[in-house]
Amino acid sequence: MKILVVLEQREGQVKNASVVLWQKAQHLAGALGDAVVDGILLGAVDHGSVTTHCRGKGSLYHIAEKSCDNYSPEGYSVAISGIAGQAGAEAILIADTAMGRDLAPRVAMWMDAALVSDCVLDTDERNGLKAKTTMYSGAVSVTAEPRRKRTVYLVAPGAAIKPAGTEQPVVIHEVDGPVIPVRNPVFREVVFTIGRKDIAESDIVVAGGRGVGSSDAFVLLQSLADALGGALGASRSAVDEGWRPHSDQVGQTGRTIAPRLYIACGISGAPQHLAGIAGAGTIVAINRDPDAPIFKASDYGIVGDIEVVVPELERAIRALHE
Repeated sequence: MKILVVLEQREGQVKNASVVLWQKAQHLAGALGDAVVDGILLGAVDHGSVTTHCRGKGSLYHIAEKSCDNYSPEGYSVAISGIAGQAGAEAILIADTAMGRDLAPRVAMWMDAALVSDCVLDTDERNGLKAKTTMYSGAVSVTAEPRRKRTVYLVAPGAAIKPAGTEQPVVIHEVDGPVIPVRNPVFREVVFTIGRKDIAESDIVVAGGRGVGSSDAFVLLQSLADALGGALGASRSAVDEGWRPHSDQVGQTGRTIAPRLYIACGISGAPQHLAGIAGAGTIVAINRDPDAPIFKASDYGIVGDIEVVVPELERAIRALHE
């Protein structure tokens, strides 16, 4: 089997979600035995940073055209489908990011391929890929069985892994890409620096829900997140109240994340929210309601008021670093 991983870059740096996906692909290839993993990267990127993060067997096709520096739906679709066809890729893996969600169906259309969205990949008993996804707000788990020669997998975030035997850096090949029509020219780039970590890129996330009580109470959660070196998130209820921006929203209608540690504060645990943290490593729930559904999905639970528990937890964490 030949696998092609689409690596996403932002301002010349490969995104963490793509690095994790590359590692996952290497792990799958090791389990399959005879699988080959290649990658494709579009835009100007420093090769040194790529080889530092992307290691293992396989080649990386780099299209360094200036027109590829910024995402172009049509251009990226043509370039990726072209490389995938030349490489004979049977499985095209794309990380479930904002760009990935827009790109995956386009690539599938260009390649006349099947599309499996929001999935988790594993190997099956027939020495092939098995894609599991969910339906009805995560209430039902299904296994997809694509019936096309090629399949595009939009892969849900997962925890970083380091497969054994993949210490060698990937081999990078510079290739010429197609002429990308400039249908969406960039007149001016405006960058907002908010000084906060992205919840989708952080290994630790502290999130608050309606049970936090107010926007002011999120100051406590931000302080805890800072002590842990993590990011601050929120449930849909908190975002609907106007306490946090939509970019912080965790859940089916927000961001799907997979941190190593997720601390849910004042979050009841609606199915839509749980679907967004299905890939989290350790889940800690803090809620004053002992019957909150979040406790059934958590590894550790604390029943108590946020105003009392969070500061105590922060003090204990900071004491460990003294």
